[in-house]
Amino acid sequence: MSIPWPVQVDIVAAFSLLGFILICIPLYWHMEAWNVGCVLYIFWIGTQCLIQFINSIVWRDNAINWAPVWCDIVTRFNIGSSIAVCCASLVINRRLYHIANISAVSMTQADKRRNIITDLAIGMGIPIVAIALYWFYQGHRFDILEGVGCVEEYPNSFLAYLLYITWPIPIGLVSATYCILTLRAFFRRRRDFSTLVASNSNLTFNRYFRLMGLAAIEVMFTIPLGIYNIVQNARAPIYPYIGMADLHYRFSRVNQKSAVSWRADPALVAGMDFKRWTVIGCAILFFLFFGLAEEARKHYRLALSSVAKKVGITTFDRSTGFSSTGSKPATSGFGRVTIPTFVQRNTRRASMDSFSDRLSTNISISDAIDEKAAAYSPVESSMGSSTYLGSPVDTEKGASPLESLPPVSFPPAPKRVYDPESPTRRDADVPASVRPNSIDMV
Repeated sequence: MSIPWPVQVDIVAAFSLLGFILICIPLYWHMEAWNVGCVLYIFWIGTQCLIQFINSIVWRDNAINWAPVWCDIVTRFNIGSSIAVCCASLVINRRLYHIANISAVSMTQADKRRNIITDLAIGMGIPIVAIALYWFYQGHRFDILEGVGCVEEYPNSFLAYLLYITWPIPIGLVSATYCILTLRAFFRRRRDFSTLVASNSNLTFNRYFRLMGLAAIEVMFTIPLGIYNIVQNARAPIYPYIGMADLHYRFSRVNQKSAVSWRADPALVAGMDFKRWTVIGCAILFFLFFGLAEEARKHYRLALSSVAKKVGITTFDRSTGFSSTGSKPATSGFGRVTIPTFVQRNTRRASMDSFSDRLSTNISISDAIDEKAAAYSPVESSMGSSTYLGSPVDTEKGASPLESLPPVSFPPAPKRVYDPESPTRRDADVPASVRPNSIDMV
């Protein structure tokens, strides 16, 4: 059972929009890497997908000339994009060839600027020339096909073959030559290939082979499809060229054809389907090469984390163990406990003021300190302080703390005045020290 025509139009519109979205995803990464060939490929194919989507929506069930200026622009863009895809493949193969045959590790800014200008001249200059030459073999303004939209119109004359139809074949041959030379240089210098790729900071080993695969597929399809297009056009009667006056007779007319009328021609139906689905296939192919790579997945994770952070959703990163909000996830009570470390300065002051009373409220000076004493127990601590920390005394090897301290002289204890009304105190006002032979300071 055949699919109804309105459903076919909707399917083409949906896939055209999908192709436009998919091919635009890697655009930023290739612009950041100054990959002119891929940027040109995205521009021409992505714009063509967007045009197909708009035309399928506007002329879904009619053939009315709603936007003449739009159709003038679209028909000329169709001419340029069919040549530009081959030129973008040529630019990619040319760049890969120069990388494989590079002799210097670094390139100057002048060399980079020269390469970019050359790539733009190939990827934009040749299609613009093709658009400018369209007027010389154009039959009339344009045609409108129901369900397709605006299409270019030119008779099957020798000028069309000379100025447009045969162009993909020589461009494809030059691109194939670059591709073969690139493979030859790669197998000849495969030992030093990692160094050659590393000389370009914006190009990785995997990205190089993806570019090579995309360019090779484009070359494999460009030449056969170009030959097929010439053969199919040659089967139709050749329009005799008499002159420009005859060719441009009633030049401003617009032929409007319903789906019933133009779909009665099987050759025209096959040509329209092939033209539209080829553009969609190129967009999906490009996304499969560059939209599913490792760096692409990394950008997807970063974008997802950024969006989740803005809406307040916490995501977990396996590599760092941190959540998207920047905090460490909470651990259970049996997790590792980190004890704070106090770093002591190397300088030592020859005074009792060097002891910080912020570290301890009980300072004990004994005759000898055992460096391998038992661990601190809260039961044995002084009751006069809530926190007990050892005194930060730097002891040298074989020397006791008393030898490193200056002599301390204490004033005589004051005489106690007897007060008969006051009770006799058997204990001191302060708690006794835990260790004997110590001086308690409060």
